[in-house]
Amino acid sequence: MSTKTLGPKTALLFTKLNDRDQRVFDLPTAAELMGVDRSHAVDILHLAAKRGLITPIQRGVYNLVPFELGSTSFHLENRYVIVAASMLGKPYYLSHSSALDLHGLITQPSFEIYVSITNRLATRNQGGARVHFVNTQKPHFFGYAPRDLGNNQKVFVSDLERSLVDGFTRAKYCGGMVEVAKAVFIGKSRINLEKLVAYARRMNTDATIRRLGFVLETLGLGDKTLLANLQTGLPVGVVKLDQELPLEGARNSKWGLRLNVSAEEIMKAVSN
Repeated sequence: MSTKTLGPKTALLFTKLNDRDQRVFDLPTAAELMGVDRSHAVDILHLAAKRGLITPIQRGVYNLVPFELGSTSFHLENRYVIVAASMLGKPYYLSHSSALDLHGLITQPSFEIYVSITNRLATRNQGGARVHFVNTQKPHFFGYAPRDLGNNQKVFVSDLERSLVDGFTRAKYCGGMVEVAKAVFIGKSRINLEKLVAYARRMNTDATIRRLGFVLETLGLGDKTLLANLQTGLPVGVVKLDQELPLEGARNSKWGLRLNVSAEEIMKAVSN
C-alpha cells in the first residue's frame, strides 16, 4: 500500500500548489513550480500518481489528492473545475445547461457538461460527466466572465443573459424550450432585459429573437416598447419554437413561430 510521503521536488510542487489554493494543474505548471524540464516532471508525476498522491484527469492534467483525505488515493475536484483545467488555456466558457446550473436556474440535475469553444472538439467523458463542446463562431463568442467556485478555483461561464440567449438559440443543450422558459421565469428578478435583447440581436439569428419575444410575452415580461422593438424587422417566415420537437402545433403569426410547445404548456411548467 502506498504511503503519502513526498520527495523534495514533489513536496515543492505540493507546497506551491497549496499556496495558490490550486488542486487541478497541468504538466507545464508542474514543471515550472518544481524547476525541472517537462520530461523530468513527467517522471515525477507518474510516480506521484502510482503512489496515490495525484489523480490523472487526462494526458498532462492532474488533480491533487488532499492529505486530509487520509489513505484515499483517488480524488476529483468539482467537475466544472476539471473541465476548465483541461482546456489548457484555450478560449472557452461553460454554457447552456451548465451555465444555467451555475446561475441557479435549473430544476433538475444534469450529468452533461456544455462548453462553448471557437474550434471543434469531440465529446468526451471527464470527471464523471459527458462533456459536449459547442462550436461557436468568433463573432458570437462574447458575454462570459470568470467565476470563483470556491478555494480560488475559477472557471469561465456565460453571464446570466448570455446563458439564456444560448438557450433560445440551441434549446436542446438546455433540456428543451420548456426548460429555457423555466430558467427565464426563475431568474426574472435578476435579468437585465435590455442586455438580454441586445445579446439576442448580436447573435444575428431571427429564430433566437422570435423565441425570446414569444417567451417574454407569454411570461408577462418586458413592456410593449421592448416587445415591439424585438418584433421590428423580423422577416416573413416560420420556425419551430423548439427545434427538437416535430413541426406541429398552432402557427403564431406575430412572432413567426410554429408552437410545438404552447403558451399553456409553458405557463403550466413555470407554475409547478
